[in-house]
This record gives sequence, C-alpha cells and structure tokens, in this order.
Amino acid sequence: MGLLFIVVGVAVIAGAAMLISGRWREGLPEVPPDAARPSRVVAADVAVGTLGADELAQVRLEQEIRGYRMADVDALLDRLGAEIQARDEEIERLSGGAPRPPAPAAD
Repeated sequence: MGLLFIVVGVAVIAGAAMLISGRWREGLPEVPPDAARPSRVVAADVAVGTLGADELAQVRLEQEIRGYRMADVDALLDRLGAEIQARDEEIERLSGGAPRPPAPAAD
C-alpha cells in the first residue's frame, strides 16, 4: 500500500512540473527542416559503384532531438540503392547477361 502512495505521489509531482513548465500543452519543440542543411553522409569524391565497407564503416549520421536527420538517412539509402544497382549491372555484365536465380521469399 505504501508503494502505491509513492507511485501516485511521483506521478502527481511529475504532472505538476510538466504543467508548470508548459510541456504538457506544447509537446516537443519543432525541429527546423532538413532542407536548410545539406546532407554529407558519404564523401562526394567516392564514385558510385566504388563504395566499399571501409567508407561505409566511416558513415556517421547526425543526431537530432527526435532521432537522425531524415535528409541524411534518405541520402544514405539513395546512395546504397545506387551502389546495389551499379553492382547488379556489373554482375550481369560479367556473367554475360545470364539470368540470376530468383531471390528467396521473405518471411
């Protein structure tokens, strides 16, 4: 029973603190749009199709209040998609255009 009073007391104090500070009504502050800052996830001098594990290991995404910058994540996914496409084309070229086996079904 004593534990219940402690939990309720902490909840009341936390609620009062949030109400006084104005966080109850406002929520999290607005984050400036990502477009204001360009994304520099992967060095621009690394050509598409040549991105290796060493360069990928050096990627650091900038953190914001609510997680990672969406522009950085989008840029990284776009770059990785271009890398996969370039490697797929190279594999197809080297294999003489032989069809690839179907990908395994996802569970």
